[in-house]
Amino acid sequence: MKVALIGDVHANLPALEAVLAHAHGSENEQSVEAIWNVGDFVGYGAFPNEVIQRLRDEDALSIIGNYDQKVLQFKKEKKKWRKKKQPAKYLAFEWAYENLSKKNRRYLRFLSQEIRMKIKGKRILLTHGSPASEKEPLTPETPEQRLRELAQMAHADVIVCGHSHQPFAREVDGVWFINTGSVGRPDDGDPRACYAILQIEAEQIQVHHHRVEYDVERAVAAIRKHDLPEAFAQMTLQGRNLDTVLQMAEEQVPAPAPADDSPPPSRAEVEANHLQAVLQLAQHCDYDKEHTHQVTRLALKLFDELESLHHLGTEERFWLRCGALLHDIGWVEGQRKHHLAALRIILNTPLLTFNTQERLIIGSIARYHRKARPKKKHDHFSALKSDQQSIVRTLAAILRVADGLDRTHRSLVDDLACEITAEQIIVRCIVRGPAEAERQAALKKGQVLERVFRKELIIEYRLI
Repeated sequence: MKVALIGDVHANLPALEAVLAHAHGSENEQSVEAIWNVGDFVGYGAFPNEVIQRLRDEDALSIIGNYDQKVLQFKKEKKKWRKKKQPAKYLAFEWAYENLSKKNRRYLRFLSQEIRMKIKGKRILLTHGSPASEKEPLTPETPEQRLRELAQMAHADVIVCGHSHQPFAREVDGVWFINTGSVGRPDDGDPRACYAILQIEAEQIQVHHHRVEYDVERAVAAIRKHDLPEAFAQMTLQGRNLDTVLQMAEEQVPAPAPADDSPPPSRAEVEANHLQAVLQLAQHCDYDKEHTHQVTRLALKLFDELESLHHLGTEERFWLRCGALLHDIGWVEGQRKHHLAALRIILNTPLLTFNTQERLIIGSIARYHRKARPKKKHDHFSALKSDQQSIVRTLAAILRVADGLDRTHRSLVDDLACEITAEQIIVRCIVRGPAEAERQAALKKGQVLERVFRKELIIEYRLI
């Protein structure tokens, strides 16, 4: 008997479709006779309902995984989880739950945690984690003594598991332990889908693992289309788990060492190189040059005028400059949600020379120039440290006012100065023409600034 062993699909429909096509295809000389699935249908990917339905249509023999069970618990546990869980993980549970049909939630709820059967005289056990616990990960490095203990309690000749996302096949005391690897969310740096083919004969067991190319870009595009955290897209692109992706985002990438004995570049030189890349990206996105440079000029002026409130320095001023120059590049994909498109481009384009942390900061400044204020439930924002989050709040608030002061894209504001009192920030603008639309827009967008500095914003203007 020839069987495809799959697990940990995690809502990645393109990966699942590729694996099923491979299992049924000519690559394996003959099609498999059955699909055995060791659970974790959902989580992080954009197709939870579609994955369950596809496996139901395939008549796959399935058990429930620990992640599937948590998703089913979401409605009951969400208040507690919102306080306890990392924001991106909370959002993954929430989105998976809300995007499952009642029919498929019911299907998951009635799946068993293990299945036992007998094939060709061999006793088979399907379990998500280990025979002892659905949460125990079995890996290629699991000590042989532990496998012996599990073999004694399992009363099986073949134990098929998942959960660790690490494929292996090991025989201990005549008992086979087979981890399927992950179809939709590999954790070993190889983004290809992974599964195994098991051939059971009366006298022997044969296991072959396969890594299958699939349409990764389709899976990533769907994650971004549904405005799921960018970290989920990076998990798919990199073949890494969420904790690793977020940790990598937090790490500062050191500048490469010079090839010779020449001194390292000065800060001014580094910023000049960054700025050149920023302007190149803006031009590549066909940016509105006059409006963008007007907003950038006003944002930097506001930054300088409000220094006694924010106490930020030259590095933060440069981040504001870059965020302002890039704030509207998302228009290259259209007006709708262009702030989100700007963030995505900044995080992923090879044109920029910033490290990952700087991309998160500058991308967040650009993203928050309109619509929602910074929130910890936003994955890119929660990936920042608390002091960086405070910086983003301040710089985005300044950028919003500057953007409002060029509401009509006519560069009417020639100069500005700020007066700071105990209760107010008064921005006095010198303008080239009637600028009531600018004043109203700046006041509306300035609500975030008022929240940051806890002062009322007043906008005044005087004609030249």
